[in-house]
Amino acid sequence: MKKIGFVLALMLMVSPVYADFLEGEEAFDNKRYSEAFQNFRPLADEGDFRSQYYVAYMYLNGYGVSKNDQLGLSYLQKSLDQNYHLAQALMGYLYGEGRVVPADPKKAVMLYQKAADQGNSSAMLNLGVAYYQGNGVPRNLTKAIELLEKIPVEQKPEAGRYLGDIYLAQDSNNAEKAVAAYRSAAENGDLLSYVALGDIYLDGRGVDQDTDRAMAYYKYAASQGSGAAQYALGIIYANGRGVSRDPVQAHAWLSWAMNQNYEPATAALNQLKTEMTLSDLDRARVEFMHIQQQVLGKVASPFEEERKTQEALLAQQRQRRSVRRRR
Repeated sequence: MKKIGFVLALMLMVSPVYADFLEGEEAFDNKRYSEAFQNFRPLADEGDFRSQYYVAYMYLNGYGVSKNDQLGLSYLQKSLDQNYHLAQALMGYLYGEGRVVPADPKKAVMLYQKAADQGNSSAMLNLGVAYYQGNGVPRNLTKAIELLEKIPVEQKPEAGRYLGDIYLAQDSNNAEKAVAAYRSAAENGDLLSYVALGDIYLDGRGVDQDTDRAMAYYKYAASQGSGAAQYALGIIYANGRGVSRDPVQAHAWLSWAMNQNYEPATAALNQLKTEMTLSDLDRARVEFMHIQQQVLGKVASPFEEERKTQEALLAQQRQRRSVRRRR
């Protein structure tokens, strides 16, 4: 009985703190950063490791407070000292990128491992990529796959893309597994996986070459703002690869890629301009506006088109079975 009373008393003591933390978290999630900081800072100073992480994150990024790297690192270290997985994942990222602290891939991997051991999916992703690239650890594709396969693709779609890359790096005969991984990632919103699928079908790498399917993947990703996909379309039209050569289309798509700060597009566009007449350039500007008004954000996903086709086929099959039964 005394034990139950003690637990209830402890819950009453902790409850206001937890309520303040939840209010801060709700404000942070809704981008009310100043309000979130006001909630988190007192809790952090009282030793709450979760609030210390948030305060560190906000100082490091200038969210709701003036950017201050030293204060950010100070609060982050306090959270790290309490073995908080989000702090470990963030500090690992800082070491991996050489941001605020000197780049140290080995320290990054060590911290990712600690956070991954606690189930942190971001750390698990970064650790898998480190093993894939041999960055901070010896390259180990088997270990990379083991880590990346644990991550729900719904949470981290890019994990599926890296899996696809690794399957292809292991063996070109793994194209079927790679396509499945890219497709899963793409269906969960990873635009670069659409580009990867486009590359596979354009090249016929381990699959039947299919330019139409490749273009569908590229165009969807491009319409959603992917500079990589816009660049790919520009190069395809510039070279006439699988399609009729069209410098006007090429110029328009490369211009969009350049606007997205996709660096390779600038050199390609400058080269293309040397081959175009003033009339071509005028038409390219018109096409650029057409893409802006009629294409960007308005192309249906190829997967949605596939589902519609499958549903139509199923409906036809049901209708035929119904006719046969009536006979």
